[in-house]
Amino acid sequence: MHKRLWVLAAISVVLGITASGRAAISSPTDSHVSFHASGPAGLAIEGKTPDLLVAEQDGNLIITVPLANLSTGIDLRDKHMKEKYLEVPKYPNAVLTVARSVLKVPSSGEKLATDTPGTLQLHGQTRPVTVHYEAKGDGGSIATSGSVHINMTDYGIQVPSYLGVTVKPEVDVTASFRVAGN
Repeated sequence: MHKRLWVLAAISVVLGITASGRAAISSPTDSHVSFHASGPAGLAIEGKTPDLLVAEQDGNLIITVPLANLSTGIDLRDKHMKEKYLEVPKYPNAVLTVARSVLKVPSSGEKLATDTPGTLQLHGQTRPVTVHYEAKGDGGSIATSGSVHINMTDYGIQVPSYLGVTVKPEVDVTASFRVAGN
């Protein structure tokens, strides 16, 4: 369960990067990152964090999600997720990297939805991902939201299990934020 939460956070990072496109990037505002994991008998786990950083480096947009404040609302589950599955002290961040040249940036008043390739670094592993994102130009800023679907075992994360209940390895991660751009 905890690993899925961490994976969601990582995906959220990926989504945030794509929205900033070719505009100059500022610190993100109104950021929300979440993940959704599921298991047997309708088990649904959602983790959330407001922590998200956006930067430009070497022609790439880099979205970093610090995992220390990721929360599912249950302290014991959060402890297991961070210590046993995500190993946050060893791997403190999920990092999504997208080439700036492949990002589409909407004009003011324009809204777009598209997919873009990127790489996600999570739990010390880096893998290619496809990020679906929506972006809307709003004057001097861009509002974006995106999602990524990952399998935690691809990142070397043990599938969470507690008291005989095991979550599925597939996790959906979403993120949204706003950046100023010109």
